[in-house]
Amino acid sequence: MTGRRASEVLMMDFEPLSDIPGLDAAAVPEGGMVARLRYQQTKIDAAPNTILVGRDVVEIIREQQAWVRERWHLGPADTIRYLFPKTTGNRHGTKSWETSNYNHVLKDFSHHLGLSDSRGLLLLYSRSHRLRHTKATTLINAGAPIHVVQRYLGHLSPEMTKRYAATLASTAEREFLALAKIGRDGREIGMDRRDMLDLVQLDRRTDRILPNGYCLLPPTRSCDKGNACHGCDHFATDRTFLPDIQRQLAETQSLVATRQARHTERYGEPMSGTNVWMEQRDAEIRSMQLEILALKAQPADSTTVVRGAGALGRTGYQDAVGASDSKGASRS
Repeated sequence: MTGRRASEVLMMDFEPLSDIPGLDAAAVPEGGMVARLRYQQTKIDAAPNTILVGRDVVEIIREQQAWVRERWHLGPADTIRYLFPKTTGNRHGTKSWETSNYNHVLKDFSHHLGLSDSRGLLLLYSRSHRLRHTKATTLINAGAPIHVVQRYLGHLSPEMTKRYAATLASTAEREFLALAKIGRDGREIGMDRRDMLDLVQLDRRTDRILPNGYCLLPPTRSCDKGNACHGCDHFATDRTFLPDIQRQLAETQSLVATRQARHTERYGEPMSGTNVWMEQRDAEIRSMQLEILALKAQPADSTTVVRGAGALGRTGYQDAVGASDSKGASRS
């Protein structure tokens, strides 16, 4: 619930809660934050050691306090050092519960429950640090700014927090691809164009509708590739855009021919394939040619969306493709 490390929970003071100044906790709606929780920041010096928590966390802490008072025979106003004290050899409650015991008990609990994942592997609650990752990605997914999540997790630098943002982006994309049945190797999405549009909610994401297809980047991602869509595996298109791609291919080839002629006229030789401008135009041409081949392979009335068909046209792929083709030719 709190995203704290195990050591930070186990070393928590017996009374870790305090009021939020100016807030009437009784008037806070369900799910709102009602108190401050102070924890032991064990990993990073000078990092914040308080977070806001909801009523559910407060109730759990009150239950634990009641259990400790009963176990240590404390009066209503008495306290000891830790909220989770070691239960043996700790008469005065000056020692916290050890992480090794914590992990051992949770492991036994896991075996007792016998719950497993989709692969049949036992779910081990002793790996509780994963819950910290869950809390972090949940906050980022809800739109919390990086600096707010950094403060909440007690990270000293935003770079540490951005690791969770990267995890979230890859997770969101993987789940999106699984849901949409899209292949990253350029295979068909295998769904009707209208279903795809509904899935990515392009009626609310008009920035992802392109003149020659659709950009399927997850909502949390932004594009830094300019207009290099044809070589991107996030680019999807269908047969309705075939004339546009063919026209763009012809215009690009015409532009290359014109620039080559001017270059030859000025320097006495055409631009080489290693020229930075020429290299990019060659990659675009290869990608568009691959897209056109993929779209022409579809029935004339097909509404199937093809994703990433031009990805193999990107710079750096042609040598591997050429080598593969030459091997195939020699075998044949």
